[in-house]
Amino acid sequence: MKLITTIFALLLSAQAMAHEDHALGDSHLAYHMALYALLTLVIFKGYGWLKAKKRSKNKE
Repeated sequence: MKLITTIFALLLSAQAMAHEDHALGDSHLAYHMALYALLTLVIFKGYGWLKAKKRSKNKE
């Protein structure tokens, strides 16, 4: 749970930094797209890892 909280806090702080810096201009949308793509990838891989771990635990 501590890891999930840390990751969530890092993502929120990264998004807050994006909104403070108006020098990003047109790349602002690209930054958000990259951030959410990374978040989706992390969630997908974490789900797969937990599912594999549960499956290997049930075989033992």
